[in-house]
Amino acid sequence: MEERELDRRLHIQTAGMREWSFQSAHYNRYEATPYDAMDFLFAQHEIITSGSWIDFGCGKGRVPFYVHNLYSLDVVGIEMNSVLYQDAMNNLMDYRQAFPKKKGALSFECCLAERYRIPTDASTFYFFNPFSLDIFRSVIRNIVLTLEDAERNAEIILYYPTTYYEQFLNEHPSFEKNAEIPITHLQLHDPHERFLVYTYIKP
Repeated sequence: MEERELDRRLHIQTAGMREWSFQSAHYNRYEATPYDAMDFLFAQHEIITSGSWIDFGCGKGRVPFYVHNLYSLDVVGIEMNSVLYQDAMNNLMDYRQAFPKKKGALSFECCLAERYRIPTDASTFYFFNPFSLDIFRSVIRNIVLTLEDAERNAEIILYYPTTYYEQFLNEHPSFEKNAEIPITHLQLHDPHERFLVYTYIKP
């Protein structure tokens, strides 16, 4: 099904791609996770439903809206770009009007990912290459600290992972690769189309 049609069903607007006039070594362009990729992930992997879902670099909010609509989880989207954040908030108003009785909290925060205060119930952390490895390291450090303070099951999900992200988590003592999920119908055109899932190793 077309991306815009699925947007319409959720009463949001997230399709398309956005480059920025200023280029940064730390932040990447806006591009939403394809809906069919998410469908493939959820068909192949049973996500944790006992805590909240955090999307770092959520853009206009496609993943938060889709996860919230599908699972009724508490979901937070983190976005540092004020333009994309406003788009997400506009989408949130339309989404809430369309689904006023949907359970689970849904919110967005405009802040740097490495400065976000992670909730003690957060269990799933989602990344679609939003920023540099340096920032990724800082965010993972914050995740580990909150997991040590409030021990719980947790996982990191990477979509279209960079070599740098993958290597960093492969060598990280607090996480182990739990699943590698190739998106077979998309890999016909791009071998990088896959998800990696890393599980937190409790001390």
